[in-house]
Amino acid sequence: MITYAADTSKWENWQRDYTLGVILILPPPDVSREIDILRSRYDARSAAWCPAHISLSDPLCCEMSPAIAEEIRYVLSDVRPFELHYDGLYASTRHPGVAYRISPREPIDRLKHLLHGTSGFASEAHLRRDIAPHMTIAEFISIEESLQLRARLQDTAPTGSFLCDRLAFMVPGESFRFQRRLTFPLGDSV
Repeated sequence: MITYAADTSKWENWQRDYTLGVILILPPPDVSREIDILRSRYDARSAAWCPAHISLSDPLCCEMSPAIAEEIRYVLSDVRPFELHYDGLYASTRHPGVAYRISPREPIDRLKHLLHGTSGFASEAHLRRDIAPHMTIAEFISIEESLQLRARLQDTAPTGSFLCDRLAFMVPGESFRFQRRLTFPLGDSV
């Protein structure tokens, strides 16, 4: 049984959307370590909440049940593991933040489509559903700081790739720190 935060009174309004959890792609430990060092240095607030990740699903609209978990496992059973590349930092002049571009986009979009077709998600898309795949370094900084940080890191930030062979169901505790509660393998990979 999955436990959820009982007291969200100290959370900001936007944080409450995530009470029932989300499904993320977590890079393997060797990649996560490198990215989390940058996240801790340049945006300690968000780094404390969740390790390096690629956002995948909308927040769940109901509690994760054994039936929903089985439905998700079933829709993922035919998805083969795939390689993801993180190799270009970007920052926008319209929105604050610095993140890695993630490619290719197509398998991530397919996963989003499959997940959001299950009963754990509302039929109406969450406002962040169509954002391009990315792995954030810093988000709670100004646009000016974002552009400066991207310029500072563009030649030194680690780049690479990793095999995406599983997804993580992450739920925030009362201090809004996300913890993995379930792992969903892709295909028969795990």
